[in-house]
Amino acid sequence: LGLVRPREEGETRGAATMSNCEVVSLPSLEVEHAHQVKDVLRCVLHTVLFNRALGLVRPREVDLELFNITYVQCVDRNVERTIEEKVSAVLTWLGKNPGKPVKVSLKFFEKRYKQAWFSKQEERLYWEEWNLNIACKQTETLVSGGGRQRSNTTSGDTNDLQEHHERQVRLQSLLRVVLTQILKHVNDKKEHIPPVVSSDTVTFPYEINIGDPENAQSSLVALKKFITQTKAPQMLS
Repeated sequence: LGLVRPREEGETRGAATMSNCEVVSLPSLEVEHAHQVKDVLRCVLHTVLFNRALGLVRPREVDLELFNITYVQCVDRNVERTIEEKVSAVLTWLGKNPGKPVKVSLKFFEKRYKQAWFSKQEERLYWEEWNLNIACKQTETLVSGGGRQRSNTTSGDTNDLQEHHERQVRLQSLLRVVLTQILKHVNDKKEHIPPVVSSDTVTFPYEINIGDPENAQSSLVALKKFITQTKAPQMLS
């Protein structure tokens, strides 16, 4: 879901353009429980959006006591609703794919419109993409009927409090690394940001996608293989 205006009558959407797009691959995270997935995803997504929200922003500090981390959110209903919907979708995906990581991509883009015969064609020009892989050892998702279903992929060693504490410390340290990388990138990389043309809190439209990181990688490999093996057409004599 992105903060984009509804498509007008007679308007169609064209292909997306990824050239000149800054791609940021954040360190992968592995958490223990579903509630930690919520906390971590909210923290990362809100941090990126707050630092790329160039409009009039009302900030709100959020304390993650479990990780001893404080981050800042945009006080904006659309942003909060979009993130909560995607967090729920991630939990559902993890519940259906126990033991597998999920890839979360946050992409900013510009919208351009081209006149194509009797309609306008929308083209998305992506200028920045943030990727995060996250895995959960224990996932808990809502199932039909309002009950809860738990998938446990851990061994008996997880009952060891010392080992649990050590994993928490590693996750806290890695989450700090992720946040530091976000702040460094948004401060160092500004030349690629398009001109601001909106007065919205988040001045650029964006989208958040989730999926299997292995599928995304295999698709990229297949595309590269297709390009390298495709022969150029021969000239007619």
